[in-house]
Amino acid sequence: MSRRRDILAGGTALLAGLAARPVWAEQASEGTPLPPDVGRKFTRDGLVMPFAGNTIICHLPQQGPDSAPFDTLLDIYRALPAEPWARKVAVLPPSSYHMTIIGGANQKERRRPLWPADLPLDLPMADCNRILGERLRAFRLGAEAGPYRMRVNPQEPAANERPLTLRLLPFDTAEETRLRRLRDRLATLLAIEDNDHDHYGFHITLAYQFANLTRDEDTAWRAALRRWKAAIIARAPVITLGPPEYCLLEDMFAFKRQFYLS
Repeated sequence: MSRRRDILAGGTALLAGLAARPVWAEQASEGTPLPPDVGRKFTRDGLVMPFAGNTIICHLPQQGPDSAPFDTLLDIYRALPAEPWARKVAVLPPSSYHMTIIGGANQKERRRPLWPADLPLDLPMADCNRILGERLRAFRLGAEAGPYRMRVNPQEPAANERPLTLRLLPFDTAEETRLRRLRDRLATLLAIEDNDHDHYGFHITLAYQFANLTRDEDTAWRAALRRWKAAIIARAPVITLGPPEYCLLEDMFAFKRQFYLS
């Protein structure tokens, strides 16, 4: 009888141990690489990590006549926790929703061409923030001034895409030309050019994946994104964004506006 109790106790302890294991442990044991932002922007348990830097973005309007896209994304934010794959993504706060015009410099990617070509790689982040801010205050948008009209990209995400990003397209070819020209001008000003500069895909990030999905979970998030994109397209066929903002960040949860570009 005592041996049976020992076996049952051991089995219970094993099940409890499995249940207590973080989600990433299930995936790491399979030998599958973890998502790329693990250890960079989020921990293996989905906790936000420091990611100090600067960037030029347009926050999604939360009030006024152009707030319908934000309201629709709030509905998604409310619905997301019920999804079967939700425990494997770190959901961003709605206050952070934005579209990046061009990424600036950050503490974790001190290498060319992601760090300004004319600034030392060991320059303190605060000094980099100040210098780029001074350049941007003197910059004039001219013909590339906002507002910017975008629309949801209706295409299915690529086979290797991870949740959860809302892909955007300029509303028409004129808007595409303006945004690409603005990115070119800013890249020259900041002496920064990302690896995919000419083909950069505009987007709004809603969550970051920190653990690998099962096949069923991958199917489920794609189905959810399909539903959510249809809802946004129906409710907000045009997503209007205001002028670009120079922002500083400490992590992915908040982008603090310093000033609007003019």
